Amino acid sequence: MSKDYYEILGVGKNASADEIKKAYRKKAHQHHPDKGGDSDKFKEVNEAYQVLGDPQKRSQYDQFGSAGMGGMGNGGAGFGGQGFGFDPSNFQSAGFGGLGDIFEDLFSQAFSTVQAEVQISPAQAVIGDEIEVKLGNEKLTIKIPAGAQDGMTLRFPGKGNATRRGRGDLHIIIRIKAPSRLSHEEKELYQQLLDLEKGKGHKKGWFGL
Repeated sequence: MSKDYYEILGVGKNASADEIKKAYRKKAHQHHPDKGGDSDKFKEVNEAYQVLGDPQKRSQYDQFGSAGMGGMGNGGAGFGGQGFGFDPSNFQSAGFGGLGDIFEDLFSQAFSTVQAEVQISPAQAVIGDEIEVKLGNEKLTIKIPAGAQDGMTLRFPGKGNATRRGRGDLHIIIRIKAPSRLSHEEKELYQQLLDLEKGKGHKKGWFGL
């Protein structure tokens, strides 16, 4: 069944490209799922603009209707058919949401999250500590919980990259680094700790705590 894309966007068949773009922005805003709109109507609006927003496709549609659009008139299933490739730039050029906005939201979410690693000593992991790290121009005090394990992730909301939807999260991954060189006193302390663990039956040592 042929769809009337002009009716979907609420414009006349002689509408200018600018009028079609403005109508699309209005309808897309109205039916955007993130704003409580109807997702099916939102798809229909995007489908209509995909055709009417492109001079070549619009001319083809005016001659043959949506049935001649390579399946585009059936929920957009033919975006890849008969030379009518899917072009997200059409949605971006409208200056509003559409699929371009959805793609941007997904990328924003991905790039807003910052992940970093900090190295701590075995003593800091067992006892806990507060350390200061510098991320860019910002200094952040991190509280290492007692009994921290290697690979533990600490989350700091609102400390990630800034996007148009706000700042993302910062994920700090804890890495426990065993010292490669020890003083005589330090060796004695670790030996005492090892002896205590053996006495308690801790075969895995402090990593198993």
